[in-house]
Amino acid sequence: MGEVVVERKDKHTRGICCSSELSGSSVQKIHNKNGNPLAEYSKTINSLLGKEEQLQKKKNDDCSVHSWNLSAWSWKFDGAFSRVNSTHELTLEVRDKQEQSEVDIGSLNLFPLSFADETTTALLKKRGEMFWKCRFRHLVSYRDDELSGLDRSADERFMIDLMTYRELHKAHVDEKKGQVPESFMDDLGAEAMKQEDPPDDFVYLIPRLVKGFNLQRKRWVDLEVDRMDDVVWNKKAFKSLVLAHKTKDLLEALIRNQLDSEKSTDLIHGKGNGLILLLHGGPGTGKTLTAESVAEIAEKPLYRVTCGDIGQNLTRWNLLLDEADVFLEQRSLDDLSRNALVSIFLRVLEYYDGILVLTSNRVGTFDEAFKSRIQLALHYPKLDHVKRATVWENFIERLVDLEEENIDFSELRDNVEELANNKMNGREIRNAITLARQYTQWKKMKLNFAELQDIIKISGQFDVYLSKLNSHVTQDQLAQDEGLRLAEADK
Repeated sequence: MGEVVVERKDKHTRGICCSSELSGSSVQKIHNKNGNPLAEYSKTINSLLGKEEQLQKKKNDDCSVHSWNLSAWSWKFDGAFSRVNSTHELTLEVRDKQEQSEVDIGSLNLFPLSFADETTTALLKKRGEMFWKCRFRHLVSYRDDELSGLDRSADERFMIDLMTYRELHKAHVDEKKGQVPESFMDDLGAEAMKQEDPPDDFVYLIPRLVKGFNLQRKRWVDLEVDRMDDVVWNKKAFKSLVLAHKTKDLLEALIRNQLDSEKSTDLIHGKGNGLILLLHGGPGTGKTLTAESVAEIAEKPLYRVTCGDIGQNLTRWNLLLDEADVFLEQRSLDDLSRNALVSIFLRVLEYYDGILVLTSNRVGTFDEAFKSRIQLALHYPKLDHVKRATVWENFIERLVDLEEENIDFSELRDNVEELANNKMNGREIRNAITLARQYTQWKKMKLNFAELQDIIKISGQFDVYLSKLNSHVTQDQLAQDEGLRLAEADK
């Protein structure tokens, strides 16, 4: 294996491996910033240049540019590792008055890894180690430096699965060239892929970008490996749920047992292995948050199911079917096409072998056949004063954990009971905090209780309008009149 060389180009750094033969060229004007003798590193430059020197001078009044070509290779990955050959140009700009001057070797666009500083070496090594984890299917979190505050509290998660990506895109044809992409190659070998640690110098030679599947947007995107980290599961989220302790214990027990179980109690093989939960109640009562928290304690990615996903093998995920009413609505003779959808979904539930969370605020329309498929149904009542206070406290502590600035935490804590007097659901509370933060940041002022109350009043005007429009009949009462769910009194 040749010498590893660092290339800096377009503000990016990567490693390549020399593949060209040695030449007799040397560059006397390049020096090591640590003061090593010229003769010592001129040999290193010789190996860097590799094949016969191609020296060009582009002179102007007082400057000349020297350039050499370097043949090298690096790894690419599409489910297997293969070598990619490339040619690189080392350039050195010298002013005539500086012909006898020396330049720092680390300032060049190409230089041996042995001359790199600790930061550069650590960057390439960390990148390679993360990439090695992703040689097989791997869930990662992704840092977006443009996000902050609440939006930054949970980095986006991506599934790195290059084998699946390749399978999905193998039929793609380059229309301009009329060619199929190059064939699948494996230069590293299956045995090396099985090893826990990568081969020598492998970590310095991998790409800086990799394809990842965005679990929320459901699309493949290019990710910078340097921004990727292992997922840190948020176990606090489940503990902070505003649910009875017995209910949370039951939920956690079901999840743990599902993860540990390997055999079904059903007489027919393949049936009855899944755990299907139904969370029902009005909007903003914590149903979706519970599904997200269940995924955290199960340490499995949460995948939001759509119509197009029905029938696919998704047992390695925690599935969330939010607002599941369209799948669960009672069948009738008036809509045969929708009846078919419900029947297919019933069949899928019968043989599903993972964790599926259904949420709904219209359980009154459910088809009775679903009842036996659901292992546990939990009702989420409207938040009363005590629960609203708990939700406010949880959000405030979350801001504290994020080390948010320009927030008067002491005043907010002292007025939690007053904040809880506002009859809001969990989603409305979150939205109020987000709006207040955005407003106070724009005004360059501190977020305090008075500002938050003003935002709550302004954002609640739409609810006042709807209440007048509906003759002060609540949304819950309207839903009950339609047979969707029971109405609950405000507390």
